[in-house]
Amino acid sequence: MYTFKIGLDPAEHDEYVKTHPLAILLQSSAWAKVKDNWESELVGVYENKRLVASAQVLIRKLILGVTMLYLPRGPIMDYTNEFLVKFMMKHLRLLGKSRKALFVKMDPAIKYRAFKLGEEEKILTQAENIIQVLQNAGTKWQGLTKEMADTVQPRFQANVYQEDFSEEQLSKKTKQMLCTARKKGVMIKKGGLEFVSQFAEIMKKTEKRKGVLLRGVSYYEKLLQTFPKQAFIMLAELNLQELYKKTQVRYQENEQALAKLKENQVKKRRQLEELQISLERELTELQEKKERFGAKVIIAGTLTIVFAKTSEILYAGMDESYKRYMPAYLTWFTTLQEAFAQGATTSNLGGLEASLNDGLLKFKNNFNPTIEEFIGEFDLPANKFFFTLSQWAYKMKKHRRKKG
Repeated sequence: MYTFKIGLDPAEHDEYVKTHPLAILLQSSAWAKVKDNWESELVGVYENKRLVASAQVLIRKLILGVTMLYLPRGPIMDYTNEFLVKFMMKHLRLLGKSRKALFVKMDPAIKYRAFKLGEEEKILTQAENIIQVLQNAGTKWQGLTKEMADTVQPRFQANVYQEDFSEEQLSKKTKQMLCTARKKGVMIKKGGLEFVSQFAEIMKKTEKRKGVLLRGVSYYEKLLQTFPKQAFIMLAELNLQELYKKTQVRYQENEQALAKLKENQVKKRRQLEELQISLERELTELQEKKERFGAKVIIAGTLTIVFAKTSEILYAGMDESYKRYMPAYLTWFTTLQEAFAQGATTSNLGGLEASLNDGLLKFKNNFNPTIEEFIGEFDLPANKFFFTLSQWAYKMKKHRRKKG
């Protein structure tokens, strides 16, 4: 016998979510504090007083007093239990009606495919059955959409599993990049709120480079304050003063080596002369940067949250002018090490385009991720007439956007 409850205790909800195979940050009770421009409810289903389904429901007010309900990567439950799914959908629809919702949107953390780049892509065993179960329960499946803008959460992500991650397991190229960063003096430091302003500056440079609008200081602070024990920032720092001194020593040593060459060592002379020009250029750049930014600079960073056995690298950025020091490789590698040290067994590197040919995936692939495709979004109409009307209006708006 199932019973539905609105207003679950956050501790009970979190305990259930954390121990479930579908555990995910977006379904933690604290996530509602991050999305505080939405209202929220914690709802669940009990079987003989035992919690068997739970969901963080976000509620957004729309025009004319209507709302939409959204369950980010939820609900958390056994989707192979058709009776449970139907019961949950029935009561989510009723909740939607009580809140004057047009529809209840959800994008369960059910994977459709999971594969390594270059490997055979197979549909996971119960994915298509679960899609049918949800449709039988009254939801409208939005399909295997291809555009990132088609869904609230990305349908594709790069996820690193702990058993696939160690420096020894990385490619030769990735190891070389880590070696370059270390040799050039890139230092990684971990912190929290005290690093927010420096991290925000890196993200501003990333926004400018990519031509996108991300988040600001207040949002990063909110994440760290909401998850004080689970959230952390990794920063890559470069000591310009020390690097200048080391480069100066190399320049002098190279100069001495040039002076000792014999006349017939033409090839060696050319190599050393090219190196001398390169070192001279680097000394000039370092001197200019020291004068402008001081002895030390922050050149890359990540912001990560660990929840249960999962972790999410939510934001990452780099100062492109220091790209040749390979700071992003060492920053992400150290971030993954820390996430796994804190108890995570997986780390989501973020969303991907369905085409899987974007430049960011090439970088993420350095860390041996599994590419995961989710089954997508489902809409549960709370008011069938207005839901149909809203879907038509949305499609028209999208069509005009594409034509423009």
